[in-house]
Amino acid sequence: MKYLLLGIGVLAALGAGFSAYHLNRPDGAGADVRIITHGEEVDLASHAVPGKYTVFDFYAAWCPPCRVLSPALERLAAGHPENLAVRKIDIVDWTMPVASQHGIESLPYLILFDPEGREVAMGEEVFTKLLKVFGEDARPVAETTGIDFPEELIGIESAEDGLVM
Repeated sequence: MKYLLLGIGVLAALGAGFSAYHLNRPDGAGADVRIITHGEEVDLASHAVPGKYTVFDFYAAWCPPCRVLSPALERLAAGHPENLAVRKIDIVDWTMPVASQHGIESLPYLILFDPEGREVAMGEEVFTKLLKVFGEDARPVAETTGIDFPEELIGIESAEDGLVM
């Protein structure tokens, strides 16, 4: 029994370590992805990247849907380093100030700022906006939600020679 409990403890520690590594692993080539806080209050507008859409990703290491969304967002950012930045906000747990500051009640939760630094979408609306701006490249991000998005949404704000800012 002692060895069984020890084995379970080791597996739990390895799982937690892998989750922490997975969320903090090096960015994809050229991706503009940064963790900006671990539970502390944060002014999102001051972290919006001028000239780029900025996705603020509220997550926690213990959140399974966050671990699905995170790599999809990072891949999208790696594919559009000139137009997209991702800023990650680790809420740590529900008692931390950043969760109450931004009214976060479920995870993952996203807020999107446009290249001019204006908040343009929050919650599920962010997925729709990403599809409109980044087209097919954003589909894997949207698919993490399980929501069916109409085909006519995809890429309606992008242009052949670049993104409409």
